[in-house]
Amino acid sequence: MELAFREPSKRITKKNKTATKGEALNTVINWKNTTNNAYDGEKLHILYLDEAGKWEKPTDIRDAWRIQRTCLIVGRKIVGKAMVGSTVNPMDKGGKEYKDLWKDSNPTERNANGRTRSGLYRLFIPAYESLEGFFDKYGNPVVKNPPEPIDGLDGEDVTMGARAYLKNEREALKHDASELNEVTRQFPFTEDEAFRDSIDGSIFNIGKIYEQVQHNEELFPNPVVTGNFIWKNGEKDTEVVFSPDPNGRFRVAWMPPKEIRNLKKFDRNKRIAPNAELGVGGVDSYDLDATVDGRGSKGALHLYNKFHMEHPSNMFVLEYASRPPLAKIFYEDCLMAAVFYGYPLLIENNKYGIARYFESRGYDGYLMDRPRHLLAANSTMKSKTKGIPSNSQDIIQAHAHAIEAYIHDHVGIHYDTGEMGNMYFDRTLEDWIGFKVDNRTKFDLSISSGLCLLAAQKAKKKKEPLNFVDKRFFRRYKIN
Repeated sequence: MELAFREPSKRITKKNKTATKGEALNTVINWKNTTNNAYDGEKLHILYLDEAGKWEKPTDIRDAWRIQRTCLIVGRKIVGKAMVGSTVNPMDKGGKEYKDLWKDSNPTERNANGRTRSGLYRLFIPAYESLEGFFDKYGNPVVKNPPEPIDGLDGEDVTMGARAYLKNEREALKHDASELNEVTRQFPFTEDEAFRDSIDGSIFNIGKIYEQVQHNEELFPNPVVTGNFIWKNGEKDTEVVFSPDPNGRFRVAWMPPKEIRNLKKFDRNKRIAPNAELGVGGVDSYDLDATVDGRGSKGALHLYNKFHMEHPSNMFVLEYASRPPLAKIFYEDCLMAAVFYGYPLLIENNKYGIARYFESRGYDGYLMDRPRHLLAANSTMKSKTKGIPSNSQDIIQAHAHAIEAYIHDHVGIHYDTGEMGNMYFDRTLEDWIGFKVDNRTKFDLSISSGLCLLAAQKAKKKKEPLNFVDKRFFRRYKIN
């Protein structure tokens, strides 16, 4: 079925032997079933792929776009435009493929021809800017609560802003984590919310995470500063300084006082972390440089403050999630952050590139050995391998339990005190929401944050059983 804008054909008769050019558009609007090659080889002026974030296998939006984009390009000329809009399904129901297409459509990342990898430009519109019933008579969205009623586009007064309305909907569902997650996904405020995965089977308290996310949105000024760590004057092994940059790789919520930054401490002529009693770090590393398609797993780093009487306690103070083109850049970023804060780092020992880099730079003393409380029952501390194994089931379970306990005690509203937690890194909170203990690969921030918490734990001393064999209950006297 199609809608054709063509002038009806006219028969040539004795009285009408001339052909005249009509005023019809000679265009066609039609639709086709959702398949990868629905349009293939046709020249199109406009292509609209509806609900592309919900296409389930065997249909794949990436494959479909790869085929159908050729209908919009002739050689180097762009002859048509496409709109590929959608809300997003769970990752295993078409959401992952759409998210990949979204990543390939970043207008700040273009090839030598000036185009993105996909040929599309991505655009996110928050739900509160496009919610039906919240437009004034001129078509402008009513986002904030108006001081007085506004004439609406539908002829009715608008007395509330769309943002407040959607927040009220979320507030009503705060005790139903699954339903709240679905409403948030369908009416997102941010890109991260738009690509949230289903939380079915989540092991964490999603309700408390949402409480923290909502609290963070209302904070002003934002306690998190974005920037980069660099060596002062470009001279390595001198002093690390923080340079604020809105496009930086680091997000920082707290910095140590100047008098304890960049401290130097040696043990047997080896550099070691000078502020190990104050905090620790966790690193989810990678060994390969950037992949060809740029989709490799990111390197992630967290720094965490342990309990302390003089400084913020039980708090993540730094977050990093990036994949520089060279792995050595990531390693150096981790090294500079560790030097600036003076914190030791716990790594996974199946990715040993970072350990070799720290050793080559003379900073292997900043990498933690396997903590005593994470040793197997029959293990000893004689092994010189840095870090912990990531494929051990005991470690995997301990890692998940550490995050679960932290969320219970320090995220969202504390049940006993009523105080709000001080976890200000929303990317990590979002990562925890989707975390799957049986499929941890893509959750870089969850891995590094969990390593932080494992590093901060103290080993519990086991009480040795009493041995009464050698005990003397009565005083003995020597008689000559």
